[in-house]
Amino acid sequence: MRYTERRSIDVSLLERRGDEEANAVENVTYVTKETIYKRKKCTILLVILVTCASFLGIVHLLSNVPEFNQYRILRAYQREIRNEAKAVEAGRPRTILFWNSFFKNKRWGFDEDTLGPDYFRDKMNCPVYRCDLTNNRDFLPAIEMYDAVLFHVAEPFPLLYSAPRVREPHQLYVFALMEPPGETKHVLTDEGGFYNLTMSYRLDSDLLWPYQMFEDIETGAVVAPAIRPKWRQTPAVWNDTNVSQLWEGKTRMAAWFVSHCETLSKREKLAAALQKHIPVDIYGKCGNFSCPYTSNECDELLDKSYKFYFSFENSLCNDYVTEKLYNAMKRYVIPVVFGGADYSRFVPPHSVIDAEDFESAAELSAYLRYVATHPEEYMRYFWWRRYYRLTFRSPFCDLCAKLHSVSFRQKTQTYTDIEKWWMGDQCRFEAKIGL
Repeated sequence: MRYTERRSIDVSLLERRGDEEANAVENVTYVTKETIYKRKKCTILLVILVTCASFLGIVHLLSNVPEFNQYRILRAYQREIRNEAKAVEAGRPRTILFWNSFFKNKRWGFDEDTLGPDYFRDKMNCPVYRCDLTNNRDFLPAIEMYDAVLFHVAEPFPLLYSAPRVREPHQLYVFALMEPPGETKHVLTDEGGFYNLTMSYRLDSDLLWPYQMFEDIETGAVVAPAIRPKWRQTPAVWNDTNVSQLWEGKTRMAAWFVSHCETLSKREKLAAALQKHIPVDIYGKCGNFSCPYTSNECDELLDKSYKFYFSFENSLCNDYVTEKLYNAMKRYVIPVVFGGADYSRFVPPHSVIDAEDFESAAELSAYLRYVATHPEEYMRYFWWRRYYRLTFRSPFCDLCAKLHSVSFRQKTQTYTDIEKWWMGDQCRFEAKIGL
């Protein structure tokens, strides 16, 4: 055999052997991947089987082992008892206790010491009315049985009953006050974590306690006070027949009924500054005119003789708007307001004149003289009477509803720092208008 022939045979043998070795490597690689996949699949199946077996074992344990079966029966029984208690509780009137007096009035202005669901339904027109309201601490056998306890913070705790000694988790303690922070008679640093709800004039209170509200005549919806009330658009021209009939007799400029002559707001200085530019008749012990405060003659006097009435608050505090404004809005007179509130949240636009919209008493006086001498402009301030009316809804309706709500049973809210909430950045001592 020739050398060239032998060499070609050897080369072909080597090539065949190389192909066989390559195929072997590929087979090993394939076998390895397949083995890993099968192992993973088996592991997953094993985990599923173990989980199912454990679950079935627990079910068997709960169903057949006496101790666990008794535990399950006991839990079911307790759950049934709770459901029955809730059903009974749903029909029980909630009880509200006045802990202290409201400016020495133990009834807080109500007619009787104890009032029941009929009063909530018929007199206060509460949608949820199954509540009792009382100042009698013996109305229930124990203080901790009352659902809510109200504390008037403008009055100190009674000497004999400083605070309830026993308290149940379900009870709501209510911080109640219609006066500004300066009138607080409690040491609030000692009352952190004591109150669950707030009831005040502030719009961020849990229970809003305003002097009056504005209701849309057409829809019956309460529009204000509110953080973002939706008012109707003010008409460009307006004529009120009642005001037109009274216009000729309104020969006097402005009136102010006042009994506190020195206040934190310094409203007396604003009145004195305005008197330098326009006539202002001041009634009461701070002025030279007299009129019984509760007399209808005073109200009629405003309708017949005056164009403006000064509704000046004694404190410049957020949201603090009192009866001084609402009483004036019931009359045919334009209120000139001075306070710390954003009045757009409380009254319809172009219904009052805000003193703090002006830089000085002289500028405000000039505007008042302009309105007083232009009947068409004066009457525009009464446009709202066609669309809105003053009304009142008791905060006790809202409290009664809360006491019947599901969240009442799941109460977790507590004011840990009631002093900061009530006092912090709420009032100022300097007016925006120059005095």
